[in-house]
Amino acid sequence: MSDGQPPKNGGEVAKADSTAIEPELPPVSPPSTKTPVQFNQQVNVYQQIPPSAWDRLSADQIVELSKIIVKQIDIADKRQFEYAIEQAKADCSGKKMALVCGAAIALGGFGGTIYLGMHGHEFIALSIALPLGTILAVIVGNRFLE
Repeated sequence: MSDGQPPKNGGEVAKADSTAIEPELPPVSPPSTKTPVQFNQQVNVYQQIPPSAWDRLSADQIVELSKIIVKQIDIADKRQFEYAIEQAKADCSGKKMALVCGAAIALGGFGGTIYLGMHGHEFIALSIALPLGTILAVIVGNRFLE
């Protein structure tokens, strides 16, 4: 059959149509959320092993192989969990640093406006303090809404 001749038993060979278009699946888009979401893909090891290989194993071998597979899955899950914990810690420490820096800048700005206001520059102090106060009010308000 591989040399291009018809089969000897009189049957026809069905050729695949090269112009056939397989249906395209729509792309999967993650849901829109305010919290970060991580999508994981599960690898089913049992389906990767052909059924004929399972049939040739004894009951003890099947148990041992199953234990090894479960152990490997546990190791992969543990690694993924530790990575997620490290990411959460890094995000938390970054947010803490941003909060400390933002608070220092806001306190410095208000301190500067108090100094300017006490030394005869009320208009300049107001032009700095009012936008700074508005920005802080919006940020604090958004924090309470989350």
